[in-house]
Amino acid sequence: MILRVALIVLCCGALFFGTSAEAELKLPYKAEGLSKEQAAAYLLERFAFGARPGEVEKVAQMGPEKWLAQQLAGNLPDAALDKRLEAFPALKMTQFEMSKVYVSNGPIRRILQKEGVVDPTKMSRKEMNQKISAYRKKHGLRAYNALYNQELKGQKVLRAVYSENQLTEVLTDFWFNHFNVTTRDGGARGRTLSYERDAIRPNVLGEFRTILGATAKHPAMLNYLDNADSRMAPPTQRNQPRRKQEMASGEMGMDGGMMGGEAQPPPKNRRKYGLNENYARELMELHTLGVDGGYTQQDVTEVARVLTGWAAMPYKNARKNLEKQIAKGSNNLVREGEFVFRKTWHDQKAKVVLGEKFPAGGGIEEGERVLDMLSEHPSTARFISTKLARRFINDSPPDALVERMAETFTKTDGDIAAVMATLAQSPEFWAEAKKRSKMKSPLELVVSSLRALEADVKNPQPVMSWFDLMGEPLYGYVPPTGFPDYAESWANSGTLIARMNFGIHLATGKIRGIELKRLSRDSDGLTTDEALAVYGKLLLPAQDTSAIASEVKQTISPDAKRKEVQVISMLLGSPEFQYR
Repeated sequence: MILRVALIVLCCGALFFGTSAEAELKLPYKAEGLSKEQAAAYLLERFAFGARPGEVEKVAQMGPEKWLAQQLAGNLPDAALDKRLEAFPALKMTQFEMSKVYVSNGPIRRILQKEGVVDPTKMSRKEMNQKISAYRKKHGLRAYNALYNQELKGQKVLRAVYSENQLTEVLTDFWFNHFNVTTRDGGARGRTLSYERDAIRPNVLGEFRTILGATAKHPAMLNYLDNADSRMAPPTQRNQPRRKQEMASGEMGMDGGMMGGEAQPPPKNRRKYGLNENYARELMELHTLGVDGGYTQQDVTEVARVLTGWAAMPYKNARKNLEKQIAKGSNNLVREGEFVFRKTWHDQKAKVVLGEKFPAGGGIEEGERVLDMLSEHPSTARFISTKLARRFINDSPPDALVERMAETFTKTDGDIAAVMATLAQSPEFWAEAKKRSKMKSPLELVVSSLRALEADVKNPQPVMSWFDLMGEPLYGYVPPTGFPDYAESWANSGTLIARMNFGIHLATGKIRGIELKRLSRDSDGLTTDEALAVYGKLLLPAQDTSAIASEVKQTISPDAKRKEVQVISMLLGSPEFQYR
């Protein structure tokens, strides 16, 4: 952590002697005519999921620089959040433990049939389900779909709403989209929780090479983009890349199923063995260099050859066999957690990647070398900087700032916190403060609403349907690009109506599992002016609300009851709140 803060300071051309990081951060908000309160509100919109009641004043009082330094460190205590996360037991399990606990009905039914407990030909579905439920209770098993539909999605919402380390949560969402996998792919589905928890979240403010390597070796990515199946083979036996539409149908990885899910045979036209270029292509196009990053199709093929043998630990008997070989000291297997390198699958012939020669006889170190090369490439520095600037500034970020961020990326070996510090201290970032140029994604809209109204999220599950309606089903984006980060992606007629309806349902208390602490309990309700004074400050802190207030007054009838509900609905649906 000390190294990270030091790098942040060095990127600004200042010395750091271990006193206070905020003293070295220079946020030029005053040059844009912003007060401390306005600067605090802007930081909370861009580097957090919006302000909670009183938070703008708190950040202004401590100083925007100090708040930002804390967020760049990402290690604030989170006891209240941790308490809420106790509802999700999978968060404390290893990936393999999850595979043993979260099991679908099919494998249990087959066990019970083998034991003679159930007979589908003589037993009703209801009676069979009762037997399955009894088996689950006896053996402590949980429903397979609860892992990704309830725990995975639920923890994301709760972290975004309640975490004190807001920048960590914002960047976790950013990097997950950058290194996207989807629960609509059978091989990634049950592994997605550990993918985000172990490969993404701990590394969002560290060095880019670390997060790149963690995602490259995680079984979710290995299965999603098929590298778990890629192995040495003659050119005539290479696998053709699978389309994402096929992946969306739930096709499984090579271990024949995931965590008790129903095993599905491979398509008849798919060869069992061979080279697969899916991951190699996305590694360069989406994860590092960018589509115009200076690589060729031949480089894609060569990187795919380099990464042959990079696979995932299987389950069931195949796992036991590998563990026995590893225990005996096999030279053909290298295991790191759930990642395993299979030397017998690796193409050991000579290769050339981006003009660099790889001599014959190499092994796992070839893949590490390629990841090093890609992380250090100038195209990667610019590509990553562009995406970060787009997320935190606007859809068309200034080239000059992108270049400065890329320079910091290169000088600090890809230190993400240092790159974020460069962005935050730029005049270009603060020039956007009064423009409100970034449309909130559905996740940002929902979470910022819940934070501003101090919601008590007793059950995050009912709100999940709203993400679907607004076009952002959590963890459900099939293409490896991840959800897009442009306003046009969210601003179509269907999703805009859903956004309006969300505000109405939230304000009227029609979303189960959510209680708004800031909603007046006065039976007579607030007047329109009183409601605007209260909720305008909560939802649009440190902003000039005169224009929206005038519109609200013209819309709400003097005879209307519960005027505060209508005020909240209109404020949530206003452009002033929909954009950040």
